Amino acid sequence: MKKAHLWLGLLLVVLAVSAAGYYYYTAVYLPAQTPAAPAVQTARVRTGDLVISVFGVGELTPQAQASAAFRSSGVVAEVYAAAGDWVEAGQLLARLDDTNTQQQLAQSQLALQELFSPAALLQADVAALSAEVTYEKALGNLQTLISPAVWQAEQNLAQATTQEALDLAQANLAQALLDYEATYLPAMFTKPYTDPVSGEMLRGVFPPSAAEVALARAQLTVAQLNLDEAQAYAELLAQGLPCDDAGVLTSTAALPTRIDQACQSVRNASLTLENLHLLAPLSGVLTSFNLAVGQQAGSSAAATVATLDQLTLKVYIDEVDLPALQVGQRVVVTFNAYAEQTISGQVRAIEPALQNVGGTLTAVAWVDLDEATGIMLYAGMSAEVEVIAGEARGALLVPVQALRELGPASFAVFVVQEGGELILTPVTVGLRDFANAEILSGLEPGDIISTGIVETR
Repeated sequence: MKKAHLWLGLLLVVLAVSAAGYYYYTAVYLPAQTPAAPAVQTARVRTGDLVISVFGVGELTPQAQASAAFRSSGVVAEVYAAAGDWVEAGQLLARLDDTNTQQQLAQSQLALQELFSPAALLQADVAALSAEVTYEKALGNLQTLISPAVWQAEQNLAQATTQEALDLAQANLAQALLDYEATYLPAMFTKPYTDPVSGEMLRGVFPPSAAEVALARAQLTVAQLNLDEAQAYAELLAQGLPCDDAGVLTSTAALPTRIDQACQSVRNASLTLENLHLLAPLSGVLTSFNLAVGQQAGSSAAATVATLDQLTLKVYIDEVDLPALQVGQRVVVTFNAYAEQTISGQVRAIEPALQNVGGTLTAVAWVDLDEATGIMLYAGMSAEVEVIAGEARGALLVPVQALRELGPASFAVFVVQEGGELILTPVTVGLRDFANAEILSGLEPGDIISTGIVETR
């Protein structure tokens, strides 16, 4: 009986263990090995603001800045300004020793004025009268050789401007030549001569040779040119100096060589004097000026003028952000000296070439700043710059994970229905950043959309 009870107890234990193992296998182990249905992540379409920005660094610079240098070397004789002064464009800042150059200019001006002195005017008038007398003699000589009638007929022919006048002048010249042969030569060039055979005294006509007439014509031409030149010179002197004290011509008339050279001499001395003067290249503040009387100066930059009242921001932006950079975009600037205050501005220009800054290619943009209140801005100040590439206010926003790309610039989202069903819905997407996307059409505020699923491990 004891053995039977022992075997029965063992059997009951085995049955209990088997039942427990079966239960664990079916109720615990098997369910654990079956994957759970994936859980759908969702998001609600909301209204908000989306701002797309690119960032860079900037440096405040004058809108205009230029340096000036002497164009000659020498010793500084006078200094008329100091660093920090406001100067006007063309203002004299300093000059080199110009003693010798002033003397050269004075001598050149005196030589020019002597050409227009009363004595010079009188001499010019006398020369013109003398040239006129010479001309009258040359004209009389030619008229004697060819006759006054032929001379006048030639002049009329040369002055004819119409065919009718030309025909009439040619006819008159032909008649004058006939009269010259028939009447003038016998009357003017009949001379006695001795017959070489008989020794008898006879009278004959001896007309001037062609060489004599040609020489007389040439002498008249030269006399006419000399007369014109003498009269023009006298008239020019009577009008006064043809150039100013700096040698710059004030007359449009053609000048005789000696007067033109005298004006050029004055002009050269005046330019040499100007090269000894240091002038402000533009209106602004003298930011750099390190000259002293007695100092040796050359052609290197001696002064720098900047328009500190007109500052602009030079901004450096990584080349990868260049596609998002455009003229006219709004800019938010935070100067390092005023970290708690921002200043707005606008992109005025973008340089067409990239620059290498510290081994990195950067785009360079120029920003005009709005008026700053409560702070002082100085050239050289550095700033952090945010360029607003795009912004949408009060827009419909969804997480970018919800977008499903159907094609180029074509998107859709899965809208979750009340029963949990997912409906693929096309949408129009506007701005996007790394987290959110602007929906222009296809959704309404409060819509539930799928952003993906989470698998149960």
